[in-house]
Amino acid sequence: MSSTAGTADTQADLTGVPSAPIGRRAIAWAVDLLVLAFVGVVSVWQLGFRLLDGYSDHPELVLAWFFLVPVPAAAVAIMAIDAVRIGQTPGKAVAGIRTVLDGVEKRTLPTSDPRVPIPATPALWRDVRVLRVASQVMALIVVVALIRWMFHNLIVKMDELGLPKDFDFLDKPYGVALRDAFGFNVRDTVWKALFIGFKNTIAASLVGIFIATLVGLFVGIARLSSNWLLAKGAAIYVETLRNIPPLVVIVFFGFAIFTYGPLPRFNAANPPWQGKLPGSDSNWIIVSKDRWAIPSLSEDGNLAAFWLAMLAAAIIAGAVWVWRTRRNDSTGIPHRRVIWSLATLAVIAVLAFLATGLPYSWSWPAVSESGRRVVGGFSTNSGYMSLTLALGLYTASFVAEIVRGSILAVPKGQTEAATSVALKTGQRYRHVVLPQAQRIAIPPYISECANLIKNTSLGILVAYPDLTQVAVTAWGINFPAPQLVLILMVVYLTINLVVSALLNVYNRSLQLKER
Repeated sequence: MSSTAGTADTQADLTGVPSAPIGRRAIAWAVDLLVLAFVGVVSVWQLGFRLLDGYSDHPELVLAWFFLVPVPAAAVAIMAIDAVRIGQTPGKAVAGIRTVLDGVEKRTLPTSDPRVPIPATPALWRDVRVLRVASQVMALIVVVALIRWMFHNLIVKMDELGLPKDFDFLDKPYGVALRDAFGFNVRDTVWKALFIGFKNTIAASLVGIFIATLVGLFVGIARLSSNWLLAKGAAIYVETLRNIPPLVVIVFFGFAIFTYGPLPRFNAANPPWQGKLPGSDSNWIIVSKDRWAIPSLSEDGNLAAFWLAMLAAAIIAGAVWVWRTRRNDSTGIPHRRVIWSLATLAVIAVLAFLATGLPYSWSWPAVSESGRRVVGGFSTNSGYMSLTLALGLYTASFVAEIVRGSILAVPKGQTEAATSVALKTGQRYRHVVLPQAQRIAIPPYISECANLIKNTSLGILVAYPDLTQVAVTAWGINFPAPQLVLILMVVYLTINLVVSALLNVYNRSLQLKER
């Protein structure tokens, strides 16, 4: 009995697809007409009133003409296409089924069934692909319209207040001294002051990221330690710092360590603490409430030739890295590419240094005769130390959690396999666990780096002349604030995009590639 029914079903006429009823077509055309009417009203409002008022703002007129010509033309085109395409009812291809007519009874069959006809093309207003594109275009139009509206309000308000709308002020004298900006004069231009602030922001960001990465890696691993005291200490560090606002952490470091700390003051009556090299009068460090200093390199010789040689050394070291890797792939001999590449780079660097006549020499920090300045070496102020230490240690608490979570995400079998081949704890982390964990850790780590870079703007609290403090000081002496804020936004956006792009390149190099 069931066999007969199956045969009848197989021989049934399943090729007919019902046409859309007239009511559905009317609804589609009504929707199109409503959209066209709405576009027409907006077009008249956007263009008509502005032409009557003699409006001369070119961006406004371009937007108005866009609403008057291309948008209505697109709406009419959609109506014409719908009139042709709406003759068939769309199937249920997304769900993987189709409803077909079997004589007088409708039956639901999978789309893979050979008896199911190919579904007709749906109307544009019900086509998923068209709706996706249309929704994105509408979202873009809304965003552009909002930006245009805010920009228009800003321009009108600036005209009312008589504020300039250009950037000519960048060539005017800044008029204020910058902390530790040696060589900068109050008569120097605003753009030069902003450039010094930009360099200070980069310096704080790079050192802060280094501290956060190093401390975060150690604390994250320590939280998984079998040593109870080490694990609990790391947990207290993380739970304490990450639940305190970074502003409070920066102020705490600025006041607790430097302003009211135990360090000596830096003046003629109270000299700073100076660490002497054994058997020498040279200082290896100078420490005070206001300034720290360490040795640095000073330029003495042919720098151009030396750095060209270093560029060639880097290329050769990269070639050695590739050679050792390919040799390992073909023979199985340990590559030791890090040691070989670094050794190659070091040997060439030493030879280039000697051949170019010693282009660098050591500069040792010392207190000036007046007892108020540091001469020689590399010195920095308490604001920089407070900002970089505070942000580095604060961000490290988040990086530690990223490291801990990434290590826990590595399958336990990997650790057991490493233990089974007698790898020690350090080897297990270095060769097995951490290489796999960093594939998981890099994306959230990028976000933490971006947060640290943006938080350097809080350096204004400890008198660190970063980009934000220079800009705030500039508009405090009547330079236009909107342009300065725009510069701040563009610079911070550019820095974060560059850092994110570099880390994303590194992240893509770590991903497993299918063969």
